[in-house]
Amino acid sequence: MAVVLAFCTSWFLLLCFPQAAIRWGFVDRPYARSAHLSPTPVGAGICFALAVILALFVPNTATFEAPLVLWVLQGGGLLVALVGLIDDRYALPVWLRLFVYLASSSVAVVALLNATPVLIIGLAILALGWTINLVNFMDGLDGFVGTQALSVCLGLGGISFFVPGALGVSHVALVLAGALIPFLWRNWPPARFFMGDSGAVFIGFYLGCVGLYAAGQDNRLGAVWLILMMPFIVDATCTLLIRLAQGKSPVQGHSDHTYQRLKRASDSVLVINVGLLGLQVLWQIPMAIWAIFGSYSPVFAVIFATIPSLVLVAYSRR
Repeated sequence: MAVVLAFCTSWFLLLCFPQAAIRWGFVDRPYARSAHLSPTPVGAGICFALAVILALFVPNTATFEAPLVLWVLQGGGLLVALVGLIDDRYALPVWLRLFVYLASSSVAVVALLNATPVLIIGLAILALGWTINLVNFMDGLDGFVGTQALSVCLGLGGISFFVPGALGVSHVALVLAGALIPFLWRNWPPARFFMGDSGAVFIGFYLGCVGLYAAGQDNRLGAVWLILMMPFIVDATCTLLIRLAQGKSPVQGHSDHTYQRLKRASDSVLVINVGLLGLQVLWQIPMAIWAIFGSYSPVFAVIFATIPSLVLVAYSRR
């Protein structure tokens, strides 16, 4: 029921969004690093974010024993989505956005990892903060982040369904999937509107919290989340480290990510999106299944899951 509500609410809000965006000035005008050529409504991510938050109010036996995770996803998700929406319109200072993201991450991690050693808490806060930012960094092509997020939600939601005691993980993952489908339909290239920071940071926060929740339910599910997120983790992290090694500022805008380099080489956004989808279906999801049902440690599946993404990073910089 919650998944259906998320889908329907997202669909309705997205129908209303374009006219509202133009009226309120939420328009992304192209500049030197833009992948689009004409002014396009931006900030549509607030539609699927609100759809998810509303749908999570629907009572569900899979999560009624863990209401805290729902409060974290709803409260923290709403906060980062609203800050992202304001940034889509008024371009907030970097330090203010980082402060909100880290503050939200801190509250979420402390709530989800109760009675965990302080060192683990600190590392988890940094990891969640990085997840929020890396999804935002990777939002540069029509349908790209939507394809990745939908793959992660469907993969994690489907696999969790077969893990005892993990129906709550499946539920929260599939609710986001339900809200993303109407958006991806309209964001598929050529996009009719963009999710903006309001959508990207919401997805980063939501998926990061779901990953922590999944790991708390079963360590193997934490490995599954990591495997499915690997294309984005490798691209964003390697790009950041390479740019730091070159003496470039980490907050300076650029178009140096692997997916952006591959797009310039192929001159096709569709090729990049289909390639990402193929990577998930043919490699990441099988590795995720191995992590759950294989006879070896999930660590091996995580290691093997990095190979295609690392190859693509090297290829794009050859």
